Amino acid sequence: MSEPVSRPALDAWVFATLPRAVAYARSLLTEREAADDVVQDCYCRLLAKADTYDLPRDGTKILFRAITNACIDRNRARRTVSFDRAGMTDSESQALMPADPRAPDPVHVALDHELEAILDRALAELPVIQRAAVQLKSLGHSLDDIALSLGVSVANAGVLVHRARKAVAVHLQRYQANPEED
Repeated sequence: MSEPVSRPALDAWVFATLPRAVAYARSLLTEREAADDVVQDCYCRLLAKADTYDLPRDGTKILFRAITNACIDRNRARRTVSFDRAGMTDSESQALMPADPRAPDPVHVALDHELEAILDRALAELPVIQRAAVQLKSLGHSLDDIALSLGVSVANAGVLVHRARKAVAVHLQRYQANPEED
């Protein structure tokens, strides 16, 4: 049992890890609300055991492991429909919002959305463990951290990241401009 951690130290840990945790969960789940729920549940469970774990030191690894497992469980669970946006996709619900005069050029926005959709499809085709590995790597985690978070060896973590990147690259090749056709 470790020494109790002060409330300000726990608050600082939550604020430091929250953006990456939410981004990671959203990359593994298609619904933003579900990803936010998973992150909140994981934080609640970890903070309830703050007297057991040294969260400022080990909490990030435990948090990402918990998010990975919760997202895998959520992906296996039966899907439900939100009554707030019944029948609407994320892009349709965003289209109902008023335009921001500071918004970027619509052509760039369209290209960004197209690339994002292509990457989302490529990542969705990956097994969850490969998707988790490549997302953790893209968030700047080391192979040691990825291995610990996913419960695999360091070598296996490297293989998962390599295979995921290779599969995404193969998927993206279909969309690259062919100079011979231009």
